[in-house]
Amino acid sequence: MNVNVTIDGFKKGNIYLQKIKDSVLINVDSTFIENKRPIVLKYELNSPEIFYVNMDISKNDNRIEFFGEKGEINIKTSLKKFNSEFEVSGSFNDSIYRNYLDVIQKFNYNRLDLIKLSFNMSQKKELDSIELIEKKIENLNKRQYLYSLNYAVSHGNSSVAPFIALNDFSQSNKVLLDTIKNSLTKEVLESKYGKMLDEYLKSK
Repeated sequence: MNVNVTIDGFKKGNIYLQKIKDSVLINVDSTFIENKRPIVLKYELNSPEIFYVNMDISKNDNRIEFFGEKGEINIKTSLKKFNSEFEVSGSFNDSIYRNYLDVIQKFNYNRLDLIKLSFNMSQKKELDSIELIEKKIENLNKRQYLYSLNYAVSHGNSSVAPFIALNDFSQSNKVLLDTIKNSLTKEVLESKYGKMLDEYLKSK
């Protein structure tokens, strides 16, 4: 995997390619950049998985998350809005993951609006209104749960599906996880997250 990074406004410093290993964030490649040299990070991988791009001046919670895979991947961003406004291209799995995150973000925004409304109603002691808002939040949570399940099942040709299963449904019953596993293609079943899902199911 070659990750070609463009950071508008970045002039000099270290750029890191990172991943999670044994629950710890580690550097798998890095490069020192000056004089506007091209930023290229490399890693040998067997199957798609989550990676991060970080900078010296960026805190860990400001890193760019993306789904890496074999081939050429391009990431375009800026120094000012490093992890808030960036584009990833060249990764089939990341495009599927990005579409999923966009919808989940909308659910989260709606939830925050309802929580804020509930807080305002509590200050006014409007208990009936608070109860209605709580029901809306409950329905929103159910809709998000079903959306995530349907998205995973309908994208069994991507490593994003077992990744969603492991992250969003690890506490769910085995039947539901089996449903996601049964939707996976042979290639995805043999990928990193496919194997992790299979191992997790055997342990339940």
